[in-house]
Amino acid sequence: MEAHQEYLRQDEGDEQEPLFAHPPGRVVIAYDQLTREEKEGVRTALHILEREGLNAPSHLGLVRLAGLEPLYVLCAAPEVRVIVRMEPGAPVEVEDIVRPETLRNFAHAGAR
Repeated sequence: MEAHQEYLRQDEGDEQEPLFAHPPGRVVIAYDQLTREEKEGVRTALHILEREGLNAPSHLGLVRLAGLEPLYVLCAAPEVRVIVRMEPGAPVEVEDIVRPETLRNFAHAGAR
């Protein structure tokens, strides 16, 4: 699990603190598949979300997902969506990083 601490940094060797210390394995795998520009978009969007919470700027497209859990999806780059858990008084937790097509597939499957 300690190896995951290096994820969501800007570049290898970057001295900044990682944005999230222990992301789930699927987040690490998804993050590794992103381009450099998409990774920057994810980090920027998450920094804004950490700072602004539910008052995040509209360009992030923050939308609460249906259900009882406090899950939200935000647009981190044109072809990247980040699913986060946001509970009052708790840090933002990244649950997954997906492509819009993946969300459409789940929405379609759920409509059956």
